[in-house]
Amino acid sequence: MARKHSKTSLRRKNVQSRVPAKFIIYVEGKNTEPSYLNLLRTNSKVIPHPVEGKGIGSCEQFVETSNKAYNNLSPSERAKYSQKWLMFDYDGHEDFANAIKLAWKYGFRVAFSSMCIEYWFMLHFVDHDGAPIPLQGNSHSQAQINRINRSIKAHNRATGQNVQLYDVDSKKVGEDFFELMMAIDPVTHNRRIIDACNRAKSIHKRKKQDGAEFSESVSNMYELMIELGVVVETNNELSLRNEH
Repeated sequence: MARKHSKTSLRRKNVQSRVPAKFIIYVEGKNTEPSYLNLLRTNSKVIPHPVEGKGIGSCEQFVETSNKAYNNLSPSERAKYSQKWLMFDYDGHEDFANAIKLAWKYGFRVAFSSMCIEYWFMLHFVDHDGAPIPLQGNSHSQAQINRINRSIKAHNRATGQNVQLYDVDSKKVGEDFFELMMAIDPVTHNRRIIDACNRAKSIHKRKKQDGAEFSESVSNMYELMIELGVVVETNNELSLRNEH
């Protein structure tokens, strides 16, 4: 029988299970990515560095700006970090693929999502096939947000809980939504984050084989989850570290 999810025990076990690596992660947004990473930071000492402004106008410029910021750190400061990452989305930017390759050239690992990071969140609830998702109006993320919120509403109806919907305006990851993504799915009986990692990994692997690694819909956020120690990969199987 699956164990009942407890955010207190889950976090405590994760904190005690390993000495966390310290990553530096430059992110494109000032709300979504930092709020999500801050809720993960009990698993590792992650330092999000949002670039000023609302999103980015150019993916390549974001990479250049982040690389300059990293190189401006003192050698002793850079030595504190075992890995350096960038996190950004396609969001319709034509230079998305070139920017990822440029980031690799500069020695960054990249956690990317196409169309947007909300696709990664959606995969916690929806067994999607990786096909393109039509825009909702002029928004690259609204269709994914709608699917996320339908899942939250279904959870609230089934459990009587009142998990707040994903806020379209702030696009900030709240603690209750984060805990829902970490909880056990009543259908698959897996932690939702494990379902998301497996789904994202399968889609990403297939698209790489097809020469379409960066095309919609895809996210390699599972790679960051593994590197951060949020999940463990053993014999091609994923599990939460404290449940491994």
